[in-house]
Amino acid sequence: MRGTTALLFAMLTAAAVTLLLAFRLDQTYELPVHDALLRAFPQRPATATMLIEIDEASLRSIGRWPWPRSVLASLVDRAIAGGARGVVIDVLLAESADDEQLARALQRTPNAAVAVLGENGEWVLPAASVHATPAHGNFELDHDGILRRVASTKQSRDRSLPAVSVAAASMYSDRPIPVGVSLAPAFRTPARAIPRVSAAKALRQPINVRGKIVFIGPTAFALGDRVLTPTAAHHQPDPGVAVHAAATESLVHSDLIHTMPPIVSGIVAGAIAATILGKRRRSFAIVIALLIIALQIARPNIAMPIITLVAITILAQAAIETVTTAKTLRQSRADREQEVESKRRLAHELKTPLASMRGLTQLLGQFDLSDDERRRVTTLLESEAGKLQSLVQEMLDLERLALRDFHSTSSVIDLGAIVTKRIEFLRASTDRALSVSAAPSVLVRADAALIERVIDNLVGNALKYTEDDVDVRVAKYDGAAMIEVEDHGPGIAPADRARVFERFVRGATAAGTHGLGLGLPMVVEIARWHRGDVALEEAVSGGALFRVTLPTSGGQAILPVRDRRDRPFSTGTS
Repeated sequence: MRGTTALLFAMLTAAAVTLLLAFRLDQTYELPVHDALLRAFPQRPATATMLIEIDEASLRSIGRWPWPRSVLASLVDRAIAGGARGVVIDVLLAESADDEQLARALQRTPNAAVAVLGENGEWVLPAASVHATPAHGNFELDHDGILRRVASTKQSRDRSLPAVSVAAASMYSDRPIPVGVSLAPAFRTPARAIPRVSAAKALRQPINVRGKIVFIGPTAFALGDRVLTPTAAHHQPDPGVAVHAAATESLVHSDLIHTMPPIVSGIVAGAIAATILGKRRRSFAIVIALLIIALQIARPNIAMPIITLVAITILAQAAIETVTTAKTLRQSRADREQEVESKRRLAHELKTPLASMRGLTQLLGQFDLSDDERRRVTTLLESEAGKLQSLVQEMLDLERLALRDFHSTSSVIDLGAIVTKRIEFLRASTDRALSVSAAPSVLVRADAALIERVIDNLVGNALKYTEDDVDVRVAKYDGAAMIEVEDHGPGIAPADRARVFERFVRGATAAGTHGLGLGLPMVVEIARWHRGDVALEEAVSGGALFRVTLPTSGGQAILPVRDRRDRPFSTGTS
C-alpha cells in the first residue's frame, strides 16, 4: 500500500476511533472486557473499612426495622470504643425521632450519613437534630446496570455533597475532596471481601475496628439497595453499604481506573494502522495485537479501548491482505496475458523462417534449377535455418537463466575491468567510436559471461539503431554499481520505453533492421538474476540511456524479490 494511501487510511482510522469513543459507542463491547480483566486480577484485602451489618440475624434478635435511634447510637459507640477512625451510617435519617443519643455519639467521631437526591431534584438530608455530616449515596449505573463510576460530588440547587465513599476516604487521610469529578474505582477489594460483623453481635460484645472506617448499614434482603459492580461474584449484586465500603477501599489506595481520552485513543489507533500498513507483515500485526493485550494486562488501571485497537489491527492487516491479493491477481492476470502474447509473438517469429524454409525446399524439389540457382537457394535456406536456430537458442537462454543458482555460478569481479575489456573487443568489429569510462575497484558478485552479454546487447542495439558514437560508463553510486550505455541518436519514444523490454517487441526506430526482439528482455533477465535493476531514460543529448544497476559485492539486492517480480524494469523521463 502506497505511503499516501496508508497515511489517509491512518487519518480516517484516527478520526473514526475518536468519534466512536467520544460518543461512547464502544461501551457495549469494551466494558465487559475490562470487567473480566478486573475479575482476573488477585483481590486486595480490605485494610481501611469494616462493616457492621443490619442482617437477618440482627433483625430477628433486635426486632423489626426501623430500629430506635438509640440502637444506632449504641452501634456508633461500639465502633468508637473499638478504635474506629470514623463512622458512616448508610441509613436514611431524614425524620427526627429521639436523635439526642445518636447526635452525642456522632459528635465524638468523624462521621457521614447518607443523603439522596430525590426525583424532584431536592436533597433528602439527615435530620438536623442528628448532627451528622451528609454525603450523597446515589448510584449512577451504566447502560448494563453495573456501577463503574462514582460522582465525587453532586450538586443540587445551592448545595453540593461529596459521595459517601469520598467522604469516608477523607476520614482516612487528609486528602482534599475533588469537586465535580467522575471517579472509577477498580473494586480490587470486592464488596463481598469487606469484613463484616452482625449488628446484634456488635451490641453483645466488643469489636476491634482500630484505625478503620466503620460502615453501618443494611445487608438483609428485605432492606436497602443492591448494586452490581465489575468484580461482583457470579454477576450477583451486593448490598449498597458494602459497595460504598469497597469504593472507599479503592479511593484510599488510589486504585482508580483512568480512561484513555478519545483523542489519544484515536491517535494510537491511527499510529497502529500506519505502522502495520507501512510494515506490510502479518507477523507484525500479530505482535502489535499481543502488545496491546499485554500492555492492558500490565497496566489494568489504564482503560484502553482494547477491543477497538485490536480490531483496528485486524482491519489494517485485512486491508493489506486485500491489497496484496488484488495486486497478486492483477499480476497473475498480467502474467497470463503476457504469456499468451509471448506465445503469439513466438509463433509469429517461428512462422516467418519456417515459411521461408518451406518455400525454398519446395523450390529445390519441384523445379529444375541451375547450379548457381541451387547454390543461391541453399544459401538462403541456411540463412533462414540460422535465424530459426538463433531464435530457439535465445528463448532457451532466457528460460534457463532463472533456473541457474546465483551463488554457485557467480564470483566477485571487477565490473570496470570486465566492461573495459569487452568494449575493446567490440571496437575491433566497428568503425564507430566506442568510449568507455570505468571507475576503479567497482566490485560485484556476478557471472562475467552474462555481464559481457549485457554489454554486447546494449552496445549492439546502440550501434544498430543509431549512426552516432556510443558512450559506456561504469561507476559506483550510493552503494550500488552502475553500467550506463548512452547513444546520441533519436532516442526511444516514451510510449515505447516500457514495451521494448517485452519479448519480440522492437521500437519504432528498429524498422528496417534485423533482430529478434529478445536482446533487451535478456538484459532484464540478467539484471534480475544478479538482484539488480534496469532503467531506460532519455539522455541529455536526446538519445537513449540504458542504466543497469547491480548490488556491490556484499551489498543488498537493488530490489527485494517481490519487487523485482512486480517491476522487472523501470523507465524514466529525465
